[in-house]
Parts: sequence; C-alpha cells; structure tokens
Amino acid sequence: MKKFFTLLTLSLTLIFTNLMAEESAFSGQAKSIFLSIEEIPQKVYVGQVFPIKLKAIVANNKIDAISNTFSSATGVDVINPQNPWERSVNNTYYNTFYFKINSKTAVMPRLSVSLIQQQEAVESEVIALNLPAQLVQLKQDPFFSNVIAQSLNVNKYKTTTFDAKNVIVVLEIEATGANLKDFTLSGIAKSGIDSFSDNGTTQKIYYYGIVPNYQKSFDFTYFDLPTNKFNKITLPMVIESDEVSTQLGLNPKESIFEFYKHIAYGVFAFIFFLVLLKRRKWYYFVITLIFLALFFFDQNPLNNVKLKSNSSLKILPMERSTIFFTSDKVLDVEKLGERESYIKILLPDGKIGWTERENISKN
Repeated sequence: MKKFFTLLTLSLTLIFTNLMAEESAFSGQAKSIFLSIEEIPQKVYVGQVFPIKLKAIVANNKIDAISNTFSSATGVDVINPQNPWERSVNNTYYNTFYFKINSKTAVMPRLSVSLIQQQEAVESEVIALNLPAQLVQLKQDPFFSNVIAQSLNVNKYKTTTFDAKNVIVVLEIEATGANLKDFTLSGIAKSGIDSFSDNGTTQKIYYYGIVPNYQKSFDFTYFDLPTNKFNKITLPMVIESDEVSTQLGLNPKESIFEFYKHIAYGVFAFIFFLVLLKRRKWYYFVITLIFLALFFFDQNPLNNVKLKSNSSLKILPMERSTIFFTSDKVLDVEKLGERESYIKILLPDGKIGWTERENISKN
C-alpha cells in the first residue's frame, strides 16, 4: 500500500510539472500571450479561399515583433502564413489568415505565435484551428473552371489563328476573394496560366487556350459566392490580327498568298528580262532588277538571325509565359517581329514563339 501511494505521488508530481511547463513556454516567466479565434465561416466549399480572424492579447510591452509558424496541416494551403499582426488597443492584436481546403479529409494546421525580443523568441503560444462546421464539395460541371470567387470579370480577351484547324484564345481575368490561380478547363488540348498577380485584394491572370477554329464561343463557369450558384461566361470567338499570340503551327511561308506572290515576282522578272533582250531599252533592265529584288528580299534575308543555344521560346511575350521549347544548340531562325524586350521568331521546323532579345544574334 505504501508503494502504491509513493507511485501515485510521483505520478501527480509529474502531471503537475507538465501542466506548469505548458502554462509557460519559458521557466520562471508568467504567461503573457493569449490566443483566441474571433471569426470563422460556418460554411466553406472545397477549393474556396476563406478567412479566419484571430486575436492575441500580449501582456508584454518589450517585444519587437510577433512571428507565426503553421504546422501539422493536411490538404490545406495557408495563403498568407507570414501576415503581420495589427495592434489595436490595450495590448490587443488582430490578424486574418486565409486558407484553402483541397479535400474533405483535410486537417487544419496548428498555429504557433511567438513573441520576439532582440531577435529571439521569448515566449510562444499554440492554438489549434478547426475546420468550418460545413465543408461542401461542389458538383461536377463540364465547364467549371475550378474557381470560387466573390466576383470575377474578364477584362479583355483576344482570339487569333493558331494553325489550320485551331485558334488561340488569350484572356485577362480579374477576381476578388478567389482561388484564381486554380483556373483550369477540361477538354482543351493545350492551355494554362501565363501570368499571375495578387495585390492582396484582387487577383489577375492571363490564361490561354487552344481550341478548334469551328468553335463559335469560349465558355466557362465559376462559382459565385454572393449568389451561391454557378455563373456562366460566354465569349464570342472573333478572330483578330496577330499581335501577341505565338501561332505555334502557323508558318507564314506556307500561306497560299505568299506562294502566289513569290511566283508573280519571278514571272514578271522573267517577262521583262525577255523584253529587255528583244528591245534593248535600259528601263526594262531596271524593271527586271526591281522584280528580282522584290523576289529575293521577300525571302526575308535581312531577317535571318541566330538563336543562341540554351535559349527558351515562350507562348506569349511575357516574363512568366509558358516555355514550350529550349534550343540545345545554335539555330538559324527568322525574325518575324518584336514586342518590347521580346523577338518573335520562326524555327526551322515551322514553329513560332517569343524569346528575349538577348537570345538573338545576327548572322
């Protein structure tokens, strides 16, 4: 019996010691940080970006900063893990973190908040974040773009020829309270996001898709949170002149107009050469030279340049555009145009793309 009480006393002592250690992260100091959840949505959709507002009461006026560490999350993205705390009144701080749940089996992270003094953590507090009460998986929609948003607008879009059977559509999309980076559409042979920006309140992407040229409209849906339903956006497909698009499979040398134009220059040069031999007039010689010059210069000899080895070609003339080709050696290419710091070139295999100006050298 005496041994039993001895073991019980030791057990209670260990439990009490552990409780005291949890009460203060650093021995000999009273607890000076208290965390609580202020606001959390009751209903959230899988894939939705949503906020959780937290409050911290800090009874320590000597701290220099407050740091955040998230851990133990499964299937959850923390959008702004290092978002700074904003001081209110009476040593009260607030912070709003944004999360995105990727599956119904997700586990929310634990948040450790540390008080920093002279670049060292002097105390920490941990709070476990819970899933919203309702976690809803949206039904499948063939046109769904995977975007859930408070608002979404297509600022502008452009459709240009891609090849004999397809066109390329480039869209500038802007949204608020959204997971716009997840924008994707099924059933499109080649597509993707070429540029993404986020200023904290709104997001913007440039999205491209290659679709059949017989398609009359470009359609997609997004889930609108204010109305709690799918909104469909339909964009008429009107082919415009090419200024930005890559036209990967469109070789201007293969156009029927170019073919007949080359023949015409050659035929006229030959005809006036025959007239020159018969009439011996100097101006026939000049006309013959003019058509010969048009024939040779139409082959763009002045635009023949070299693409340096290890140079990349992009879909669009943008810094974050998708790279579809990288040269493993120096290539003889043709310059088709330029836009700001990018050069549009034609590869020997007929593909067209954009590369940085420094990747091009003269023959």
